[in-house]
Amino acid sequence: MEDLPAQPQEVPRPSPELRVSDAERDRVVEHLKASAGEGRISMDEFSSRVGEVYRARTGIELYGLTADLPAPPQPSAVAVAETRTRRVVSVLSGAKRRGPWKPDARVHAVAVMGSCQLDLTEAELPDEGVVVVATAVFGGVDVVVTEGTPVELSGYAVLGGKDYRVKGSVSQGGGPLVRVRSRAVLGGVTVRSHPFRKGPRQL
Repeated sequence: MEDLPAQPQEVPRPSPELRVSDAERDRVVEHLKASAGEGRISMDEFSSRVGEVYRARTGIELYGLTADLPAPPQPSAVAVAETRTRRVVSVLSGAKRRGPWKPDARVHAVAVMGSCQLDLTEAELPDEGVVVVATAVFGGVDVVVTEGTPVELSGYAVLGGKDYRVKGSVSQGGGPLVRVRSRAVLGGVTVRSHPFRKGPRQL
């Protein structure tokens, strides 16, 4: 008798009492990153919840950390291709955006115990310019522009640094204005015209 093809098995939903995996923790951290970038939770809440993520052992402990947040949308492939980048976030790691890319008119660059590097030299900036809200907590945000680019650096640094290293005067610059607003606590925000080094970089 010819064997019948096996029927697909329904995948059971994980029980709240089951132990969670590293992949599940990573998905929750991504959800928290998106919520912080949208302003739904503060940076203090974000840092606290990320710590709870890595201490969580069961599903009920882990997914309770996003119970008060809306589920992240599932954009279509076309929407993803047309969407401009609104946030670049690094937590206990490094995040980089370089080469041809499309920043939104307002980009949140967040580094918490890590580094965040934005290279705008090949980016397609909006005609009205771009505002980079750079938040560095025990980390660093680095923004690189072409020489002579009109740049405004404002904001604050508490027990940290805020550096402007762009060659060429603002009056010589052309193109969209880049506004960098620093929010550094025990960290640093730097705007410069010296390009990032090629290849791997020790952070």
